[in-house]
Amino acid sequence: MTESQKKLKHLRATMIHWGEENKPLPDEWKKDFKWATKIDGRLSDGTYKHLTKLEMEMCNKLYRYYGNVYD
Repeated sequence: MTESQKKLKHLRATMIHWGEENKPLPDEWKKDFKWATKIDGRLSDGTYKHLTKLEMEMCNKLYRYYGNVYD
């Protein structure tokens, strides 16, 4: 498992935790989680070798937002 895959799995777990604390889930969360899952799947099945700079920036943005569940 690459470092990017580990970080994406952590992002998805963070988003799930955030979702459990903030029900009902907003449509924005559903869209963001679907995107993160799609990217994770592409890394896992070998379709992507690594994330693009824009994808990494989006992951960081999502983590900053959804990571507040740990504050």
